[in-house]
Order: sequence, then C-alpha cells, then structure tokens
Amino acid sequence: MVGATADGVLAAVDDDAYLDPVFVAGRHTMRPPTGGLLAPTTIREDEDGLGPVSYQELIESPEFRAAPAAVHSVRVNVTLGTVDFAEFAAAASAESDRVLRSI
Repeated sequence: MVGATADGVLAAVDDDAYLDPVFVAGRHTMRPPTGGLLAPTTIREDEDGLGPVSYQELIESPEFRAAPAAVHSVRVNVTLGTVDFAEFAAAASAESDRVLRSI
C-alpha cells in the first residue's frame, strides 16, 4: 500500500485477528541509523473490553518503532500475552532514539 497511513493499514487489516501486532515499513524505516518499523496499536477499547485505565495507558503510547531484529520477539510476546503492547511502547519510549532494539 504505497502512500498509506498507519490508520489506513490498520483499516485494511482490521478483520484479521492473526495480524496483531502489525508492523509498517515506510520512509522513516529505511533511514539509517535509527529507522525502525512502526507498530501502531490494533487494540480498540470496545472490542477488547479494556478498562478505562488500561485504555488510557494505551492511548498515551499508541504506537512505537521496533528495529527489525526486535520484531519477532514483539510478535511472539504480544501473541502469547507474556508482554503487552503498552509495555513494548514504554520500553521503546525509554530509548534515546525511541526505537525498541530488544527486550
């Protein structure tokens, strides 16, 4: 989807439960040295039954960037529920370049 926004990509994959999390490559991803794939949240308040506090935490960190080497770990941990999306977003925001390198 050339020229798509993160919201456009999420709308295109909205009905596919197997695409969680989603990683988006764009111009920023291809720029060294930081790059990083964009990981926008696919969680919606009404669909996932999140309480107001959990959802508010998610809104504050609705996306993060992950280095290609970290993508597999993010995918596995979010899918298994061992680490949630907000924890990865917080870890990425703690990095100086705001790109998650590893967990």
